[in-house]
Amino acid sequence: MSKVLFGLMVSEARTMRITHRCGSESECTYEQDEFTPSPASEEHPDKFLCTMMKSDGDLCYGCGDLITERFLLHVNGQAWHVGCLRCCICQIGLERQTSCFIREDNIYCRNDYSREFGTKCAKCYRTIQSTDWVRRARENVYHLACFACDSCKRQLSTGEEFALHGDRVLCKSHYMELLEGGSSKDSECSQKSKAKRVRTTFTEDQLQVLQANFQLDSNPDGQDLERIAQITGLSKRVTQVWFQNSRARQKKQQQGGEHTSPSSNSSPSKPHSPQHWLNGSDSQHSDSYSFSD
Repeated sequence: MSKVLFGLMVSEARTMRITHRCGSESECTYEQDEFTPSPASEEHPDKFLCTMMKSDGDLCYGCGDLITERFLLHVNGQAWHVGCLRCCICQIGLERQTSCFIREDNIYCRNDYSREFGTKCAKCYRTIQSTDWVRRARENVYHLACFACDSCKRQLSTGEEFALHGDRVLCKSHYMELLEGGSSKDSECSQKSKAKRVRTTFTEDQLQVLQANFQLDSNPDGQDLERIAQITGLSKRVTQVWFQNSRARQKKQQQGGEHTSPSSNSSPSKPHSPQHWLNGSDSQHSDSYSFSD
């Protein structure tokens, strides 16, 4: 005589798979009014049992009431009313399901367990089903259609080179463009950094030598600039910029009706000797100029 199993009439042996707490599944066979675990499940450390038998004073793990019905469900060693074994998310009864999942004492149907804890696509964030074709990139998993270049939206083919830039997937050509763009930006930043004005402070002795030589020749040639730079301990470039700034300041003063030297008012109006131009014997105030390479 056939028995009612999960609301279905059965008259021959059938199997059911239910998941352990650890996530593995055991297969149970219904035969002669009883579910018995397969040999594989016997080896499981939890000794997973799933039996449907006559009630013998068990308390339902779900509602806590005494099970008085003729049949009950045993899941993971706990007794359940047939109607109490439900998914904690959708509340669907699991008596008609072929499997269920247990996590932190919560019961899940296969669909909700997959949605809650299953692998999700790194692009669309939807759950990846067991029947979906996927592509993997490092620790990320993508739907086949989602594995496309974020720049040109072209789906990438098997064996094609690609790059992960943060959370973006890029084909080779667009990744190279990104690198070249980054290099040009770095170059621009470097040039801007070099173009920043560097302020050089001159000592009184250096200014005396510079001002004395300026009075002798406001536009010295390269050889004279090297000589002056060697005397002052400055670079030729700094010396050249000082003379350029001094000539500009002198021109501005002359246009304003002032005929003064680029030195301060306390500087001598006329040098006494060539030795004075080179060594700068008169004391002057320190000054600073800005120049850019």
